[in-house]
Amino acid sequence: MQSIGIFGGTFDPVHSGHLALACQVRDRFALDQLLIVPALEPPHKRQPVATFTHRVAMLDAALQDCPDCARICCSRIEQSLSRPSYTIHTVEAVLRSCAPCHTALVIGMDSLADLPNWYRVEDLLARVDLVAVNRGQTSPATIREFVMRLQPRYQPMPTHNNAWINHAGRTLTLLPDFHQPFSSTAIRQALGRGEEAVGLPEAVRTYIHAHRLYSHSSS
Repeated sequence: MQSIGIFGGTFDPVHSGHLALACQVRDRFALDQLLIVPALEPPHKRQPVATFTHRVAMLDAALQDCPDCARICCSRIEQSLSRPSYTIHTVEAVLRSCAPCHTALVIGMDSLADLPNWYRVEDLLARVDLVAVNRGQTSPATIREFVMRLQPRYQPMPTHNNAWINHAGRTLTLLPDFHQPFSSTAIRQALGRGEEAVGLPEAVRTYIHAHRLYSHSSS
């Protein structure tokens, strides 16, 4: 059975930190493939500045230019789904297209904290393992509090200090040591000021300049 990772987000724009995280998750969890899934219309976050078409093109360019990104691809799957882009719909579509497969969903601490409010969250947590990425800003006690709010309920795994398992047999594993300084928000702000942005893959930088994205003069 294939092991498929799902790494969703706006990727507005994709930066080197996104690629580093994708590679780390792929390798640490021995995934057969990791899908980077740009959201068409995210329900829990602000709407992207760049269009879906531009964000997909930047991801394709970044992955083609990255020698470490084998077994990682950009998925356009949300383009064919109803709006807004609920994660459970994306996961169900991936399960249909890749069956049989085992899926792992990559999320950040903000999403872990907000999971109880997500659409059909119990269905979601019965279908996927979770990889929760901590950039070092959230304490272990706070993370445990986030986990204990979830349904189906999770229990600590005795063989792993940073992992839990729920009543549906799906795991939540903390990735506690991922640190990167890049931010899509900071990149957009720098580009809006006409400055060079730190953390952009060169192929993405070239695409942004060619299409005049994120500048005050953008159409």
